[in-house]
Amino acid sequence: MKKKSGFTLIELLVILMLIGILVFLTLGVGESVTANSRITGLINNFMADFSAAKQLAAAENRYVAITFSTDGRSYTVQKLADNDSVDGVLYNDWTTVKTVTPFSDRPFFNTGAVSNFAVNSTGVVRVLEVDGSVDISNNPDNVSLVFFIRKGRGVSTDPIAYQRTIQIFPYGGLKVEKH
Repeated sequence: MKKKSGFTLIELLVILMLIGILVFLTLGVGESVTANSRITGLINNFMADFSAAKQLAAAENRYVAITFSTDGRSYTVQKLADNDSVDGVLYNDWTTVKTVTPFSDRPFFNTGAVSNFAVNSTGVVRVLEVDGSVDISNNPDNVSLVFFIRKGRGVSTDPIAYQRTIQIFPYGGLKVEKH
């Protein structure tokens, strides 16, 4: 008897099915790894910007603020032009240092889950009021920021893939929590 070379039709179908399953699993893992690395990069960049804001506040002996956009897509680092105080509240104009938009195609924070804040030259963090004033008599327990990445195209109906909460304590310490 002569031995056949090659695969039978059933063997080829089984091999194609196994390759299909492997490709399907790889795509799911790849998306997960990408989203996790994007949120990690976002958090690292934000922490670097916060550190730079504290250094700028100390170097120039003035408040430096981080404010968040109303659409959830960017944050801005600003410094106080002058230190004018009236009854323990600082009022004045803020000068933009830089604006950061990590993802041009999607929001990365819930506008209800972040607070604008300012840090002074000694590293003390204060809540920034809606009118741009800093109440220096009010020292919060902490400022809490919630950053996230949604699955799919990132629209508000897509589920959240990864979420991190950053707590900024009154004297400038940070704590990042995974959810």
